[in-house]
Amino acid sequence: VGGLVGLWAASKIVPVMYRWELIPGVGSPAYWERANKINYHHYSEGIVYSPYDTGDPLREMPPECAGKMYLRQKGGGWKLQSEM
Repeated sequence: VGGLVGLWAASKIVPVMYRWELIPGVGSPAYWERANKINYHHYSEGIVYSPYDTGDPLREMPPECAGKMYLRQKGGGWKLQSEM
């Protein structure tokens, strides 16, 4: 009985995991379609990466983010850019 319940649950959960790209190493067709449209040539144009993909990349750093870079010191330790 437990095996049947497990199979039923897997039949409901695995398709959702596939669509949401939750299975490591497996990408849905929607993932591969979007991955083929990524332009990797923006590294020299100063693109500011944001956690939300709106389709149009941010090209200006938001003012509230200026001076907030966390930098590693030569002698060890870390400091904010604004503290230097």
